[in-house]
Amino acid sequence: MCIVVIAGGPNKDLTSLLPVIQAAEAVICADSGADALMPYGILPDEVWGDMDSILPQTREWIERNQIRTSVFPVEKDMTDSEICLRSVPEDKEILFVTSILGRIDHVMTNMLLLMRLAQEGRSITATDGATWVFPICGACRWDVPGHLLKTENTCSLIPLGQGAKGVSTFGMKYGLSDRDLIPGSSLTVSNEFDMTEKEHGFVMEDGTMLVIVTPKS
Repeated sequence: MCIVVIAGGPNKDLTSLLPVIQAAEAVICADSGADALMPYGILPDEVWGDMDSILPQTREWIERNQIRTSVFPVEKDMTDSEICLRSVPEDKEILFVTSILGRIDHVMTNMLLLMRLAQEGRSITATDGATWVFPICGACRWDVPGHLLKTENTCSLIPLGQGAKGVSTFGMKYGLSDRDLIPGSSLTVSNEFDMTEKEHGFVMEDGTMLVIVTPKS
């Protein structure tokens, strides 16, 4: 089980995530993140934020069901999403449901926050219901989750910071062998899975990068 944090913003489809949300240890909504949850009739455990963007009917729904809320000033040093994410105990796995197609400043901030939390030792993954983003740091082997192994999906490796060293892929259409990846290069964008192989992913000697698995269209 994990703790689900649902951010505000558009372009989130919770339909495919309902089994995970329903089985979660807890569901925390950041402000208007509760708007995305209400149509499914699933009550969050908590709603955090400045409540400046939540719909009136969602707020009434929350109040009627006596959902715990934590209200913060509009002017503050962290976004509602970061406050929610940092409220989760450090030993808990987080599924961060957030807009990946939306305001570029919000999207970039949340992706970099995702990476920062991973570097701090948090276990966290982000999705909007269609695209999945995995922050990877340090020496590791990463295997593509089985539910994302589809011919209609692409897999991009996006190096951040000082880049990624010694990256070798397996089970991918376009292979890498002990390559160093630098930020800003398009070399590792939109790779595909070789479905004739049994294992799919990569190994990395060191570095930081976001792995993005998303539909081709």
